[in-house]
Amino acid sequence: MVVPTSAPSSSASPPPAANKRRNVLVIGVSPDEFGRVAPFLERDAFDVDRFPSGSGALELLSRVPFEVLIVRYPLRDMALGNFLRSVRRDDNPCMRSPLLLLTQEDRIDEAQTYVGRGANRVITLGESENRIQEVVSSLLNVAPRKAARFIANLEIKLGGTKDRLLCQTENISASGMLLKTERRYELGTKIHMEFTLPNDTRPIVGIGQVMRHSVPGRDPVSGMGMRFLSFAGDSQRRYQAFLSRLD
Repeated sequence: MVVPTSAPSSSASPPPAANKRRNVLVIGVSPDEFGRVAPFLERDAFDVDRFPSGSGALELLSRVPFEVLIVRYPLRDMALGNFLRSVRRDDNPCMRSPLLLLTQEDRIDEAQTYVGRGANRVITLGESENRIQEVVSSLLNVAPRKAARFIANLEIKLGGTKDRLLCQTENISASGMLLKTERRYELGTKIHMEFTLPNDTRPIVGIGQVMRHSVPGRDPVSGMGMRFLSFAGDSQRRYQAFLSRLD
């Protein structure tokens, strides 16, 4: 059961501790673009390297685990879908590494189609100087999504009206899920959620937030992406246990 209310204020995740440096690989960017990104990742928290091509980076990623990947969209030398499939293979050291797509403003809708399909977030080059530290820090707490389909009973409350509908999940992660639905709700809307996992009679209850909408004709399903904000009772423990069984 999902009940949106008003859009919440957001707070940035804290940066990694200074004594735990994270290795970041930036892929497919020009030297100028790299210069617009790397200086804004705190040097005491991150080691940032660059690889100019997607195909060449795959060879490196097959041998070296990087904790965060920042990938230019589109890649000049290969299709992004092929790149993501290679990175997310079970035998790749970076299979679970958070992956951020970096793109131009006029390509952001295209880039968003890969969120939940190997990519975790999208940011524009124009935003990168102001938000790259915040986004990369938050990505370190985001797990790649896993395909899982079950029904969520949604109750949508907007002002004095209330919608009720059934939605199917398309994929899920520790941080959120993609819900298959034709309905649209304002980005940032808070959601009271209630859904039942397979082989679990008690519902999972908590608060979520609408983070993105699918792009018609580009995304594989029509729906909305929801980020989890909090869980009630032991809902988070049971949800995490279900996720672990999908490995």
